[in-house]
Amino acid sequence: MKQWLTGWFVEALRWIAGIAVKCTGRSPNLCAPLQPNGWQVKTFAINRRFTPDADLDPELGTPVGDEGYFLYVLNEAANWDYSGHRILLLSIWQRPWGHSWLMLEKPGERLEFGHSGDLGESQPRFHDGVFQRIRDGHENPIAYLWETRTDGFFQVGKPNRPPNFVWKIPVTRQKYQLMHDYVMGREYSRFGVVSNNCTDLVVATAALAGINLIHRIRLIMPSETDIWFRMRRVWTDPQYHILDYSTPDVLEADLRQLTRLGIGTDVTKWYLALKQ
Repeated sequence: MKQWLTGWFVEALRWIAGIAVKCTGRSPNLCAPLQPNGWQVKTFAINRRFTPDADLDPELGTPVGDEGYFLYVLNEAANWDYSGHRILLLSIWQRPWGHSWLMLEKPGERLEFGHSGDLGESQPRFHDGVFQRIRDGHENPIAYLWETRTDGFFQVGKPNRPPNFVWKIPVTRQKYQLMHDYVMGREYSRFGVVSNNCTDLVVATAALAGINLIHRIRLIMPSETDIWFRMRRVWTDPQYHILDYSTPDVLEADLRQLTRLGIGTDVTKWYLALKQ
């Protein structure tokens, strides 16, 4: 009986963890029901929280690892409000950035890194480009978000802004090496919104550690809408009707929910106390 109850508890924990952000995402910030103008926002759930080769405690169903080996996910959510297109534009205008990055630890060594880009040097940054195209009356101003930059780079060390959440899980020596080899061999020159961004790196690396993180959001956009007190064209070509992308906002909601479920640890205070 005890063994059966333990197995049931583990499966229940995995199921709850798998739908964590699906429930959390019902807050006004990360989703919006279908509105009269066609605006709708959804977050993506996942089918399976842990990968088949995940190293888990057989009784608790939580990640385990070798002594001194850890994966850290560091996140700075933009805290954009997706409940309506006007409030989202205002959120982006007020805080046009968010970032996710990683730290790998083994005995005697920590490596902190991420994927950065969109520097705005040769071309306007993504949000600036969209706003400029809206002002110019471009037929598909939102199409700017589908473009890919070539100014991406491997960010080593702490970025210039602190995270607002840091999540930690133990990993095995083997998983550590898999992640290390992956990030060192990854291509960083290309950077975009719909792919090849900072959150994509984090999620791909975490999957090598055995855990799937919820991180994507879908924006369903009307072809035109009221922006700055005028009807503005958003898209003409229907291929730009739906925008799917990875975002630190969804990722952080998932990490916080996992922590509440006992999967991983919140070490934000510890990280912020580290000497620069």
